[in-house]
Amino acid sequence: MSQMVRSAARSVFASRGRFLLTGTAITLSVAFLVATLVLADSMRGRAASDIAEAFAGTDAVVQGVSLGEPGGGPGDPARSVRQSLDPDITERVVAVDGVDRAASQWSGFAKLVVDGSTVGTGTASDVGRNWVADPALNPFRLASGRPPTEVGEIVIDRSLADDAGVAPGDVVQVLTATGMHDATITGIATFASADAAPLQRTVLLPDGAASAWLDMAAPTEVLVDVAEGADRTEVLGRLSALSDAEVVDGPDYIRTMQDAATSPLQFLNVFLLAFAVVAILIGVTIIFNTFALTVARRRRESGLLRAVGAERRQVLGGVVIEAAFVGTIATLAGLVCGVAGVGALRWVVGLTGVSLITGPTIVSPISIAIAATVGIGATILSAWIPARRAAATPPIEALRESAAEPRVVSRARTASGLVLAAAAIAGGAVAVVDSNPVWLMLAAAIVPALVLCGPAIVTASARWSSPAARRAAGVSGSIATGNLAASPRRSASTALALMLGTAMVTVFSIFASSLTSAVGTDVREGLRADLVVTSATPDFSTIDPTLAGRIAELPDVDSVTALSIAEGVVAGKAQAIGGIDPTALPTMYDLDPIAGDLADLSSGGVAVVGDDPARLGGTLEVEFERSTIEAPIVAVVERSTGGFEAPAYFVDRATLDGSVGRLLDAQVFVDLADGAVADAEEDVSALVRDTPGAFLATQEEHVASSGSEIAAFGNFIDGMLILASFIALLGVANTTALAINERSGEIGLLRAVGASRRELRRIVRLEAALLSFVAASIGIAVGAGFGGAMIDVAGGAEIPSVVVPWLRLAVTLIVAVAAGVVAAAWPAFRVSRVPVLELVSRDR
Repeated sequence: MSQMVRSAARSVFASRGRFLLTGTAITLSVAFLVATLVLADSMRGRAASDIAEAFAGTDAVVQGVSLGEPGGGPGDPARSVRQSLDPDITERVVAVDGVDRAASQWSGFAKLVVDGSTVGTGTASDVGRNWVADPALNPFRLASGRPPTEVGEIVIDRSLADDAGVAPGDVVQVLTATGMHDATITGIATFASADAAPLQRTVLLPDGAASAWLDMAAPTEVLVDVAEGADRTEVLGRLSALSDAEVVDGPDYIRTMQDAATSPLQFLNVFLLAFAVVAILIGVTIIFNTFALTVARRRRESGLLRAVGAERRQVLGGVVIEAAFVGTIATLAGLVCGVAGVGALRWVVGLTGVSLITGPTIVSPISIAIAATVGIGATILSAWIPARRAAATPPIEALRESAAEPRVVSRARTASGLVLAAAAIAGGAVAVVDSNPVWLMLAAAIVPALVLCGPAIVTASARWSSPAARRAAGVSGSIATGNLAASPRRSASTALALMLGTAMVTVFSIFASSLTSAVGTDVREGLRADLVVTSATPDFSTIDPTLAGRIAELPDVDSVTALSIAEGVVAGKAQAIGGIDPTALPTMYDLDPIAGDLADLSSGGVAVVGDDPARLGGTLEVEFERSTIEAPIVAVVERSTGGFEAPAYFVDRATLDGSVGRLLDAQVFVDLADGAVADAEEDVSALVRDTPGAFLATQEEHVASSGSEIAAFGNFIDGMLILASFIALLGVANTTALAINERSGEIGLLRAVGASRRELRRIVRLEAALLSFVAASIGIAVGAGFGGAMIDVAGGAEIPSVVVPWLRLAVTLIVAVAAGVVAAAWPAFRVSRVPVLELVSRDR
């Protein structure tokens, strides 16, 4: 065994150039996988430890009764609506036998404003809380300064202070549901030992200001510390007897908070793992190609070994040990690069606008073990297949045969691939017709179908393109297509890497385009207003409700109307409820009523967003934190106001305010007088600039930005695809170099009979271009079919239609072909510089 290991090591070292690109592909694939796993561990681990530390002194939490299941758009934190607690709930909790102490926890919307500008963007929420005086129950720790004690004093978390560039003693403003408030920063706090609570920016208020500023009549929660020696279970039971309250055990509350902190980022983990899997698959094809050509070139050597007494398992074992040697070194390098590259991956993910949990990187042994197993295992498995084929070849045949692979494509293999392809297409069709996602699993059979049909596809493509290639490049074109047809298996396995890469590009491009269209369709089709004032964040309304009235007083403004949004529960699920002026809004935003009359909202009715006019005349019950309304359905409208946070139901503004209290505006629509657009727009802009939390856009700008919620997600996808495509192109370069080495004698004869160096380079480039074109075309077709079926079946109401970005896919095809040519440029240049005699004399 030791002799075999030394022999394998010498063989790898002797062919180090051959294995360099292979090792690079393994390294990149493993690095991508381990970075993804470590990033996920870091996000979960830091959030979990911070929350557990912050609430370590809390034995139980008393909350309002949950009114329904959480709601929220893709990637948004699920927010549930709870019934308000009684104002005297804390005193009642303290009076319960076994409770040592309790603290009110007030929580609502509060956004920091510095020098007239709001602070903070991205997915982090702006939260206002009261400063809990009891250190054991306060999740925040004072890092500098002092706690807030009087109305007008605040403490902010350290992350927010760094973003805003403020310190204790600075005078700022705080925007809440009750408007703008002047405040002085008295201290900077941390959430346990972290700079901020996970995915939150926190403003901490004194108890005297919490109720008034946050517009709350009662605390949202009561934090409880059970007396030492008291029976915890019995105390929780006594707390549960409190009317209109829900009691959560401390550990359960911590787990819920941990899940809430990490769930918005889970979809990113899914995407990252998907890319990592594709990168591994691409790496596998590169490894397979390398060892297939390497083993094929050593068939005579293997035959001689078998002839002089070497056993089949020894030949097989030698190749496997070589693969293990290469795989181990490359995997170790990938592990180091992956852990070191977590910061870079954080930056790439940051392109989505997601505020990742900061803190130290957490490297789990399990993640390292998974990545190492995948890297080494994939390398050995990919090399084992060609090694087994070589070891099974009889010595006499191996000594006689020198071709790297048979030129005839197996009919049985092609037939099997066609059967799988037909099954995959049928599965996708059935999934679309029956709207059953289970059938999409059968559609995934297209990948093994392409593996089986690949050689036949390459051969057919080479033959069909031969006339065109000859007309375009003369004899060079004919030779290039002939080379592809002569090595169909090698060409097909190389093409598979590009197919996977372009298929991934296509699927996510269609997903992004369809999602963007879904988010922006209502706005494009419904908006009639000249100007739109929007909130600083899509999660909360942030516009001062007096702004609409001030804009209406401008001389060149025809009309103004505002939209407010509140969370309510309908049919057991949290939904966004919009408050509108039923007379003014339809003139500036067409909700497209298909049944009933929006004017009837003023008499206490409700409008439903949907396409079922039969709902007209029914009754709808909406539960809010403080009240419940039961209203007749007086209208059915086909569109809402756009975005994931768009209301699913509309009521009169007065009805909504009466049910939930004063609300900030989410949007303000403005119609300008004819002929005075420029001057009026400047006047409105001046008012908006003086109103923190409000942003102005023209009709065109608002329509153009209606898909901006996912524009950053597209940047993230592009970043990941660049990496996956780079790995795929390594495969093109590697396989081209190996194929040139395999055909060195043939190339030498071409040079000997008069072919110039330029013609040799052209042959290699044409071969790579044709292969890239075939691979990219098939990948785009497969990605379009699978992506379209997936969105049609699973998109639901949030993605109602499939949008194919034809221009982007055309650019993808062009870039793939150009990149393939670039990847083959260096191997083509190298072979063109080798002397003719050296080429001819090489052992083939």
